[in-house]
Amino acid sequence: MYDTIIRGGTIVDGLGGEPYHGDVAIKDGRIVGIGKVDGITAETIDADGAIVTPGFIDIHTHYDGQYLWDDKIDPSFSHGVTTAVAGNCGVGFAPVLPEHRRELIELMSGVEDIPGLVLDEGLDWQWKSFPDYMDRIDARSFGMDVATHITHAPLRVFVMGERAFRDEAATPDDIAEMSRLVREGMAAGAVGFSTGRFIEHRSIKGAIVPGTYASEDEVLALSHAMGAKGVFQIILRGGIGSLLMPGISRAERLLEHRLLEKVAAETGCSVTYGIADFPSDPEDIYMMADASGAALEKGLRIYPQTSPRGAGQINNLEGYHAFYMRPSYREVRDLPLTQRVAAMRDPERRARILSEADEPGEYAVDPMVMGLVRYIQSDIANSYILGSPLDYEPSLDRSVGKLAAAAGKSPEEYVYDHYTQGTGENFNVSLALNYVHHDLNAVERLLRQDHVVSGLGDGGAHMKLICDAANPTFQLAFWSRDRKRGPLLSLASMVNKQTAAAAAIYGLSDRGSIAVGKRADLNVIDFDRLTLKMPHMAYDLPSGGGRLLQESVGYLATMVAGTVTRRNDADTGARPGRLVRANRI
Repeated sequence: MYDTIIRGGTIVDGLGGEPYHGDVAIKDGRIVGIGKVDGITAETIDADGAIVTPGFIDIHTHYDGQYLWDDKIDPSFSHGVTTAVAGNCGVGFAPVLPEHRRELIELMSGVEDIPGLVLDEGLDWQWKSFPDYMDRIDARSFGMDVATHITHAPLRVFVMGERAFRDEAATPDDIAEMSRLVREGMAAGAVGFSTGRFIEHRSIKGAIVPGTYASEDEVLALSHAMGAKGVFQIILRGGIGSLLMPGISRAERLLEHRLLEKVAAETGCSVTYGIADFPSDPEDIYMMADASGAALEKGLRIYPQTSPRGAGQINNLEGYHAFYMRPSYREVRDLPLTQRVAAMRDPERRARILSEADEPGEYAVDPMVMGLVRYIQSDIANSYILGSPLDYEPSLDRSVGKLAAAAGKSPEEYVYDHYTQGTGENFNVSLALNYVHHDLNAVERLLRQDHVVSGLGDGGAHMKLICDAANPTFQLAFWSRDRKRGPLLSLASMVNKQTAAAAAIYGLSDRGSIAVGKRADLNVIDFDRLTLKMPHMAYDLPSGGGRLLQESVGYLATMVAGTVTRRNDADTGARPGRLVRANRI
């Protein structure tokens, strides 16, 4: 007697081998039979004409706060994700003393663009230590399994207090105490330790993130405390080059990689970091990937992760855009969208907004918003209008500069008129990363390398700017079926990079592939119909905060430990997901 049999699907097992036809039998949350399965079952899922994959593992999210107020964990939930890993880039909320809660909110707001009002309402702060925080998550249930690293910034603040915010060097006693707390966090089930060295990351008040300039001795000590079973996750200095600030030299970048090599060599742990194709040095992405490949050949487990599509931000009237700080726009900024668009269509207001200089007002003390709006303005001609159906590899003739010239308008005029058409939901996309040469050839070159994995979806962060947590759906549909401007990649490899490959890095030995004995974390997908919908703004966060969501079409079923959480692209309401405590797998 089985609980479920998935009948007659094409099995893409996650291990990279050729897909094959067969059934998958499930009992007590585990896979118990594959191939031709006979027997009685409580439920049958018809997978004829569909593919069956392992559930996707999203290794780079910022759901640290969302774990406390949401039981679904969208946007990842809508894209076949069955395990999400938070606590990335060195920012988080534990351990914490009451007097430092505000500063940790300001750090998360500045680094990951999660509104302070959302965090104020969503966090109940029923923890002090990292194990307390884990217990708080463990008391909840979710639409997927959840996991987290222990993070450097709150750890440093907890131990060093105000000295951490002044970026003072840690003393030997500080390092010893932080190391003790890392060991305590790993014992509580953290999947690893994360830190950040990216100098552009600042708090909402412009403060450097504690740990950014930590000494090599400190970083190595904390990685030793984490141990060989953990994952060392880091965002490196100069990791996306120069968008608004000067980049660093290739020699300095390679020195950053040498630090990763020391961590991997001295501890035996897995190391992962993000890379992207960026304008100031488009060759950096290959240099770093090659350095990691060479390290791997020496037995050092270093795994770059990259986004499978062009990354940047979506600019629209419900988020940030080029006119956000113009006085005549500020006058109508808080109106409901339909009324705001009507006001913006007035020829006199249009002329004023287009001619005015920015007046930052309350944003004068917010370097993130100030820098973002300035970047959007500087890059407006290079941004793109995406057609429908969505084309994530637009040619140069879809750039705002080209479209504006053809229409006899300036780029700002063109975007303004684009925004104010229809219901006001139109957008343009700034593809700051992975799109330097107006194509995805750099991404293709990386995805062909076995040691490069998929990541950087940033679920739960930059809520009004991106919806890159839709990457799992995009990766399958675009790279294995839809790409027109270059070769396709195999479906087996595109599944592997977000299932078995990710599970192997994180030591999640009970999931990531379709094999007897593994957890029944599975997707049944109508691959021919797999599609991304248009991004849209939803106001469903604590305090009514808004976020961009991008739904999918084509998921016939998603299962977590044998329970169907989504059926025919809709939430079933089941919440079988739990906290993953890494030391118990």
